[in-house]
Amino acid sequence: MGKKHSLAFEQHISLCDKNGNEYVSKSGQDYIDALSNIFSLNNINDKPFTIKDILLQPILNDFTFSGVGDFKKICKLHVIPMKIIGNKSSWSRQNEKIIPIDFESPEAENIFNKALGIAYIITCTINEQEHIIKIGSSRTTFKARLGSYNCGVVNNWRTASTTNIKMLQSMVTTRQDFNLYLYDCGESKVFVWHGVQSVPFATAKQLAIEDILVKEFIAQFNQKPLANVQTRATEV
Repeated sequence: MGKKHSLAFEQHISLCDKNGNEYVSKSGQDYIDALSNIFSLNNINDKPFTIKDILLQPILNDFTFSGVGDFKKICKLHVIPMKIIGNKSSWSRQNEKIIPIDFESPEAENIFNKALGIAYIITCTINEQEHIIKIGSSRTTFKARLGSYNCGVVNNWRTASTTNIKMLQSMVTTRQDFNLYLYDCGESKVFVWHGVQSVPFATAKQLAIEDILVKEFIAQFNQKPLANVQTRATEV
């Protein structure tokens, strides 16, 4: 069954190249130019970043703060572009989507799926240089956080969060695989109220880790990470 459409068929296919019997998202500057014909990209936070932008970002090995060593490489994040199938009278859309690939180990996959309350670093390797893209945290698992990123589809441009749009649409633009590093903060708490026990909830430790890491990044490189578009670090 096709997805509900906020954009018209013509708008969707204007963002795509024809590939056989379907349309697939453009990439690079062609994609940004097509987006700019539908949405205002005047605010840098709304504009997807490019490979050129990535190449200007600091290198992971140059980030000398000792806390970086506590993060474990988990997997790669791979983007599947949007596809439009059919014609104006009858069409369906397969949303663009980020998926995890190439888990480092079964333990890494378990952390991705189950660790509650995590800090993370996302990087991109180009020409053997690993550039820092994003520093973040989540009270949920990263599996759930990725589900939030995947709400940033172009069809949700006017309703999705800026962060989700920025991450997903930048991956569509660059078509690069990103590297995911996680730090399992490992401090969840169960509450009892009137004799009834809650599910585990993450503490605020992951927020503190993100706050410290971003401050150290800014102190060393005099800039925020490329995809840190929020004024506050906190994310759901």
